[in-house]
Amino acid sequence: MSKQFGQHVALLEVSWHISRGECVAVTGRNGAGKSTFLHIVAGLANPSHGKRVIMPSHLQIGYVPEKFPTLRFSPAQYLLHMARIQGMRTADALTMISGMLSLFHMQEHAERSMNLFSKGMLQKVNLMQAMLAKPDLLMLDEPLSGLDETSQHDMIAVLREVKQQGTAIVMSVHEPLLTASLADRVVVMKQGRIIRDAIHECAEANVESRLRFYGISPESMVELETKNGFLYWISRGSPSEVVIDRQFSDAFLMFILTHGGSVISLRQGENIC
Repeated sequence: MSKQFGQHVALLEVSWHISRGECVAVTGRNGAGKSTFLHIVAGLANPSHGKRVIMPSHLQIGYVPEKFPTLRFSPAQYLLHMARIQGMRTADALTMISGMLSLFHMQEHAERSMNLFSKGMLQKVNLMQAMLAKPDLLMLDEPLSGLDETSQHDMIAVLREVKQQGTAIVMSVHEPLLTASLADRVVVMKQGRIIRDAIHECAEANVESRLRFYGISPESMVELETKNGFLYWISRGSPSEVVIDRQFSDAFLMFILTHGGSVISLRQGENIC
C-alpha cells in the first residue's frame, strides 16, 4: 500500500504482515512514515493505493495514541463511556474495568479527576481504554513517552502479559528498553519505505554491531543514517547508540571520529545480547 497527502508521499509501496501473539517495534526518525503506517494498520486512515487486508474480518483492534487528552472524567467514568461506545454490556464493562484498575494498581485513583493525573497515570488509562474489549491487535504510538523509570517497567510488565495472552502488538518506539523487552521483530522505516524488517534476537549477533558514541552534531547524525550498513537507532541521546552491519564497523568508526565525535564502545557478536 501507499499513502499520499497532496503531493507528499508518506508511504511508498509498503507490504507487511503481523501474526497473533507477535510484537513488532517500528522505528525510524521523525517523518519516516511511522505514524501514517500505524494509522493505516489500525484502520484510522485509508491507503491511497493498495489495500489493507484483515484476517479474520472481525479483528478487534485497540489503539493507544501518543498524546492522551487531559479530561475531567475520573478513570472509572471515562472507561465506562469508552466501553459503552464499543458496545459492551454495562455489567461486563464494570467487571473488566475493575480488573484493569487492579492490574494497573490504579484502584485508589478510580474516582479522581484525570486532570490531576501525572503523565504516567494518564498513559495507564490510555492503555486501559485500548484493552477493554480484549483486542486481537494492540497499536501503540510511543507508549513510554514521558514516563519515569518505574512507570516504564510497570507498562512493560502489563504489555508482556497481554502478549502472552495472544494479542499481537505493533508499537512505534524510540526506547531501547521497550524493544529489548518485548519485540520479536524490528521494522526500520525511512522516507515512507520499510528498509528493514528482521527478527529481533541474539541469532543476528554475528552480523550486527552496537556502536556507542557522543559529540557529533544533529546534522551529522542525519548523515550517519544514510551510510551503507546503518540498521537502526537504539538511542539518539547523549551518548547515542546505533546498530550497524558488522562489516561496515570501520567506516562508522571513522565517520564518528572525523565528525568531531568520541567512541565509547563497539560491541560485536555474542556480546550484543
